[in-house]
Amino acid sequence: MFRPHLVWSFLQPRRPRHPIVSALLSLFAICAFIVPLVIGAAVAAVVMLAGLLLRALRPSRPMTPMPRAQAAPASGDGDFIDAEYSVLRKPGPGVAGR
Repeated sequence: MFRPHLVWSFLQPRRPRHPIVSALLSLFAICAFIVPLVIGAAVAAVVMLAGLLLRALRPSRPMTPMPRAQAAPASGDGDFIDAEYSVLRKPGPGVAGR
């Protein structure tokens, strides 16, 4: 016969009653979270230092200027930009942005 209370009691987590065992399990749980964090931070630091070292040891290349696009010949003296503009009316109060 199926007894649900027995299954439920079997699945309930139980902490040990002995204070030393409880303290050791708490310490193990804390270490289980901190150790991977420290290892990940150490690996990240090593990777960053290796990247900086490789960049420092790589021979530097001379700076080459970026090629400029050929502009169309400007009409006038070149002090202003020639364009067409249109003025938009601001909507009045109560008009929801038509």
